[in-house]
Amino acid sequence: MTNLSINAQDLEAGFFLGASNYQGDLQPTHFLFGESKVAYGGFIKYPVLEYLSLRASITKGTISGEDLNSSVNSGRRNRNFNFRSDILDFGLQAEFHPLTLIYQEKRIISPYLMGGINGFTFNPEAFYIDRYYALAPLGTEGQYLEGSGVSPYSRFQIAVPAGVGVEIKISDYNSIALEFGIRKTFTDYLDDVSGNYPDLSQLAELDPLAASLSFRRLDNNGEPAAFPAPGAKRGNPEANDLYYFFGVNFAFNITNILNLGNGPSNYSVF
Repeated sequence: MTNLSINAQDLEAGFFLGASNYQGDLQPTHFLFGESKVAYGGFIKYPVLEYLSLRASITKGTISGEDLNSSVNSGRRNRNFNFRSDILDFGLQAEFHPLTLIYQEKRIISPYLMGGINGFTFNPEAFYIDRYYALAPLGTEGQYLEGSGVSPYSRFQIAVPAGVGVEIKISDYNSIALEFGIRKTFTDYLDDVSGNYPDLSQLAELDPLAASLSFRRLDNNGEPAAFPAPGAKRGNPEANDLYYFFGVNFAFNITNILNLGNGPSNYSVF
């Protein structure tokens, strides 16, 4: 392996490959690996200091959840909701490498902390009978009922990313990093479930499909339950949803590869 060097002006670009997951009303207390989906993306990274880099990234993944994944004795199983949603996540993050700050040099193996500000888009869908239906346009919590007091939610939101990782320098040309990142959101509607049931009779008159997807509760015999009173609890509005990305970042030192700085001119992966 060649001797590794670091130039404070080195520009890196790369791609992410891993998985996505979520926490919310359909998966409130634990992480289900069975709900993890493939995620991928790209990034560019610029080291402003030896121990601090800025990274612009874009990542696409899918999140999902299903009440039937809950324990047998949980009321969530009878609630009988399911959803999936594509997530397009983009923004600016900072990577802080504490060992580089302590030892005043870039190390071959370097743990780091990550944080920043991101935007994202989402579009929850539910499977019903034989296909998936987009939920936001239906207003399943009465968003389009006159006088409901519930406003439609935006499918573009802001998230605060935070995470940890370990970067491994392979050569002057490339590196890999294992990373786990959480996105704290300011919405409770990643899964289209947040507050209370609307007046379902009124909703059924406006849109029968919206009423069917708003209320899917089963009774103890597994049969469709009777409509609850308007305002009955549907979700937990006190906790916003989260989503996660975890996987591997593959980075390439563009400055060295293109010989824009002081790096070697002949590129080799190793």
